[in-house]
Amino acid sequence: MKTWDVVIIGGGVIGLALARSLRHSGASVLVVEKSEPAREATHAAGGMIAHCDPENPPAMSKMIAASGRMYPQFISELRAEAFESPDLREDGTIAFLGDGELPACEGARPLHDEELAQLEPLIALRGRAYLLPECSVDPRKLASALEKSARKLGVDFVTGSAVTEVAVLGGRTTGARTTKAFYMAAAVVNCAGAWASQIKPLGMPTRPVKGQMVCMVPQAGAHASGPLIRHVVRTPEVYIIPRSDGRMLLGATVEEAGFDKHVDADTVQRLQRAAMNVVPEIGKMRIHDAWAGLRPGSPDGLPILGATSLSGYYAATGHYRDGIMLAPVTALVMTQLLKGKSPDFDMEAFSPLRFL
Repeated sequence: MKTWDVVIIGGGVIGLALARSLRHSGASVLVVEKSEPAREATHAAGGMIAHCDPENPPAMSKMIAASGRMYPQFISELRAEAFESPDLREDGTIAFLGDGELPACEGARPLHDEELAQLEPLIALRGRAYLLPECSVDPRKLASALEKSARKLGVDFVTGSAVTEVAVLGGRTTGARTTKAFYMAAAVVNCAGAWASQIKPLGMPTRPVKGQMVCMVPQAGAHASGPLIRHVVRTPEVYIIPRSDGRMLLGATVEEAGFDKHVDADTVQRLQRAAMNVVPEIGKMRIHDAWAGLRPGSPDGLPILGATSLSGYYAATGHYRDGIMLAPVTALVMTQLLKGKSPDFDMEAFSPLRFL
């Protein structure tokens, strides 16, 4: 029977980034995915690397800042390995903040109306605007590059097969079991996102948090050499993410709706109207697509990272809205833990043991 050093449950951005990192460290890795890689929360994400967002939990500030710094090199390495570009855009973010809110990063600065008009002539909104040194990626292209890189490096994949339980013998993990097969490994990592709670024993206490998004494109026949705006724009009502090919993503709701991924027409129209209040020219675009994704929330709003009470069994899930942003740093610290090294950050606040 073939064995691996690590079996990763779940092929979203966290699982793929960790698989790639582990292979770079010399470990043999198998990713077991219930459907196809990166078709759930990763596929639905906006891709903002929002390390300046004042709503980021203070306990995560150091890891968030580190992941933001890691992103350009992370993307550069992926381009070289996968020969594919995840559409990294480094123009920055224009954020309209509420009273009392301040950006949570260095390098942010307020924007006066005159400078805002010069940077983005099509933005009609005025108020407490800040220019933030953030970037964004296309999560679907990022996931494709991660999967190609992982496969090129020798990561094995099993798709269309959901892990039901972590196998245990003598108090230690021996692998992962699906309804069809058993995969033997010295360590197992639960990266199953919103489904992490369904894996026995010791299911992680994640829950699905629904988010609806809309994709706008130029009208048929309209010439578009690029997006209407260069910067990501965040307001309390909507965020707008430009893509290099001219698409504009509008998001996103936060809904406690279980595993429902239904798209609501009223919500789509509300996001569209909110975006038009910021950039009226969006009203000349057409709706290309709308979707809902299920973010993996945790009881205290923090990721679940590290060793569980079961020897050889680890978790890397519960990233909520920050899976794309935290992928590089999560891969780093989890690889360090799995290789028996001390992680670069204090992981106590994220330990799965906090829920015992």
